[in-house]
Amino acid sequence: MALYLKMPLILILVAIIPVFETISVILQVLYFKKTGNRIFKMTPVHHHFELSGWKEGKIVSVFSIITLICCIFAIFLV
Repeated sequence: MALYLKMPLILILVAIIPVFETISVILQVLYFKKTGNRIFKMTPVHHHFELSGWKEGKIVSVFSIITLICCIFAIFLV
């Protein structure tokens, strides 16, 4: 739909969680190669939250709510 409307950048907003997960892995690898330290306990970032004590259900709920909010915002941009 975003490509049909010639608004491909809206895909980043709609898929904010997969984008965030991918960026967290890229940042972790680059930072670890440069300094030898880690930014997150583990990547993708949902594993970092698991190791921080969040239950899987809470992670799914929070990520789903974030996705819902971003999708609603994307609808208003169209």
